[in-house]
Amino acid sequence: MSGSAESGNGPAGRADTDERLQRLEVQVEAVMDALEVLAHGLEDGPAAEPGSMSAEHAARRAHELLLLAKSVSRPQPGS
Repeated sequence: MSGSAESGNGPAGRADTDERLQRLEVQVEAVMDALEVLAHGLEDGPAAEPGSMSAEHAARRAHELLLLAKSVSRPQPGS
């Protein structure tokens, strides 16, 4: 069914869809990067030396990556 009930018709709708898709791609990449950092930080596992900060640093870095992606992908007012 095609018609005015569908959202995203016309150039303005297409631009909005493209922008949302681009934001989603940035967010997915950020999640993938964060997971990679976490996995790398946890590779040592329970046998790691006591007091090892790699997991803590990985968690902090993953959180920073997610916060950065969230701020970059958030739509700007008036856009």
